[in-house]
Formats: sequence, structure tokens, C-alpha cells
Amino acid sequence: MVRTRVLITGAAGGIGSYLRKAFADRYLMRLVDIVEIDDPQGHEVMKADITDLDQMRHACEGMDVVVHLAACPDASADFDTLLPLNIGGTYNVFQAAKDEECRRVVFASSIHAMLGYPRELSARSDMPVNPPNFYGVTKCFGEALARCYAHDGLSSVAIRIGAIRLQDNPDLQRPAAERGEGEAWISQRDLAQLFQRSIDAEGVDFAIVHGQSGQKKPYLDISHAREILGYEPQDPQ
Repeated sequence: MVRTRVLITGAAGGIGSYLRKAFADRYLMRLVDIVEIDDPQGHEVMKADITDLDQMRHACEGMDVVVHLAACPDASADFDTLLPLNIGGTYNVFQAAKDEECRRVVFASSIHAMLGYPRELSARSDMPVNPPNFYGVTKCFGEALARCYAHDGLSSVAIRIGAIRLQDNPDLQRPAAERGEGEAWISQRDLAQLFQRSIDAEGVDFAIVHGQSGQKKPYLDISHAREILGYEPQDPQ
């Protein structure tokens, strides 16, 4: 079986480090970052900057799917700080993917695109965006960019990622209140499943899905991810 060729930007970061290990035997990966990547497990490593369009074109060459994680992750950052990476860099990744005829971009959006809604609402993915900070605004921009490029034939899935527990706690049966967590977290294995399904899904031109585990009272409604991708979270509240 021919394995899908997947480019991961921001592969040295927290999410990238976990996903590349989870996908080590599933995909042929090209791991991209501006810093050194530890333990690439035999996959190709490329140093490239998402703020440079030519470098991104080179990185996207020959790839089927781009998983775009690289960004300024600071939710409290001002707009000028976020602009080069989260706006300009995201544009470069989408444009490069289109130029190099990649099949799909999986964009790491954020719960911050919807964080302005009250928790009890359990906001759906088809509701208007409601970012409470400039970081969330940049993620809304990335989602709109994904929609724009989908019109040109570049399939895109945007995942609004909840609060990630990069160190999974095996004791997942205890109530969230006892763990000191809210209703918006996603476990590592659920995150990996959602990205895998976003990479592999057929017949999806464009989608925005919510990334949370199986909370009884989720901050974001995950029904669209279930319906369009077959996502079934393994971890409960």
C-alpha cells in the first residue's frame, strides 16, 4: 500500500512532536521547523521558515497533505507579534500547498476562535466565529483562508483544538473537576485520531471541526467531527 506523504510544519513543537511519533509508521513524513528536530525516526527533516514563501514551496514539493501547526502560540500576544507567523506564514503555507498541487491542508485552528461564547452554550462549528483575543482572530483568518483555497480545489480541514494535555494522565475516569480541568480539553490520543481522520478522509472539500475529547458537557460541540470524519473520542470527561 502506498503511504500518504505528509508534511508537518512546526514539527518540533508540542503537538508536532506527539503527532510525528503517533504517525511514524502510518505516513511518509517530511518534518519542517526552524529549530532542530529530535528523534525524527527515519523521516525526512527540513529546516524551513513559514514566513518565506519559496522555502514553503520547496517544503511542499511532492507532498500529498500538509499539516500546518507552526504559529505563534501565545494567546495574549499583540497583533504585530502574531502577524508574521499566524497571518503571513499561514498564507504562505496555503499558497505553497496550492502551487505544489498538494491534495489537502489540515490547519491547526484553536478553541480561541470560539472562546467568546458562554461555556454552557456548547457552540457548534457552523456558528459565527467569536474570538476574544487577537490570537483567536488569526485562527479565524486561517479558517477563512482554508475556505478560500477550497474554492480553488485545495481541500482543507480546520481543527479548532481544545486545551491539550501533552502529558496524558492514565486516570481518565476521575471527574474533570477533580483533575482541575474544564470542559474544553482533548487528550493526546484523541488529538492524534482527529488529525489522522482529517488527513485520511475522502470526499471532504472543506470542513471546520471541533477538537475535544468525550466530555458530557463540552465547551464545543463535536457532532460535525463525528459526522463528517467519523471521529469517536476514546477519552471521557
